[in-house]
Amino acid sequence: MKQSITVFLVLTIFGCSSSQKVAEEIKCPQLHQNGYKKIVYGKYETVSNNDTIKINEVRFECVFTAFYTQKVMFDKFGKWDKAIHSGNKTHPMLLWEKVDLYSNEKKYNVITNGIEDMKQIYASVMVFDENETDLLSKESPEKENLTNYFADLIKNNNNEKKDFYDVYWKMVDSKK
Repeated sequence: MKQSITVFLVLTIFGCSSSQKVAEEIKCPQLHQNGYKKIVYGKYETVSNNDTIKINEVRFECVFTAFYTQKVMFDKFGKWDKAIHSGNKTHPMLLWEKVDLYSNEKKYNVITNGIEDMKQIYASVMVFDENETDLLSKESPEKENLTNYFADLIKNNNNEKKDFYDVYWKMVDSKK
């Protein structure tokens, strides 16, 4: 009996500490439909001709799908201009060129991306003006407005519209 209690206590103690560790590793215990847990500014890094290029990126973490920024751009501006494949990734980043985000004649180039794996899920965006100025840099006066713009698009996403997925999956996997 005494041995059973000791085994039970040991299993309980180790069971609790391992489950705490797993909980700490999971960034998104809940996914948010038409929302996100938090906004994080980061750098998207890529290598081109042995040079590392860092681009400012705004990430909407714990979204329901990593495709949110791509879908909302498609819903508002139609099909992207270019699919950018990087490395051996299945899912490309999508680029919209010269879009008038605010209907004020100013043109933007928007790259959308997203990551969905066992450790994280986020939808992200990178934004440039026509002169290729990174508008999500710390110095940019447009950073906050652009972040709010995409946050609002995600919050107001129409889940009933599915056209994006048809077009996207035909491009990624022509067998579908």
